[in-house]
Amino acid sequence: MIQMGAGTTNRAAITAGAALALFASVAPAAPATINNLTGLPTYPNLDRATMDGAWRTETFGRWCATFTGVTGDSLTAVEEWYRKKLARASETDLTHDERFKAYPTITGIKLALGVNYVTLYRLVDQSTIIELHRCSGNQ
Repeated sequence: MIQMGAGTTNRAAITAGAALALFASVAPAAPATINNLTGLPTYPNLDRATMDGAWRTETFGRWCATFTGVTGDSLTAVEEWYRKKLARASETDLTHDERFKAYPTITGIKLALGVNYVTLYRLVDQSTIIELHRCSGNQ
């Protein structure tokens, strides 16, 4: 399904909601069986994961393919792993990201490499969520 014409707030709620729904909707799978088509590094200790079946538009009008994973590992451990893997990435605290302002208890970071980015976050008493976004330029 391709989402077009939705406002920024709706896209943010849908994306974050989809990630939260991942806890209940994705059966556990070994990382070797997960198809991460983003080209971004896959965290090695995932409990569950899914790859979107279609590219979707996001806040800045780019088309993105998204891989979402969940791990019981600490957010700190996941952040350290991705910082090493994506050493050239710029880093943003999610408390300063418009997409996550609706979630006051969220903690995490976004690591950006050009138009591609990785979002790592955790809500209170929840597993760590990893989102990998491979994006195209504006259309």
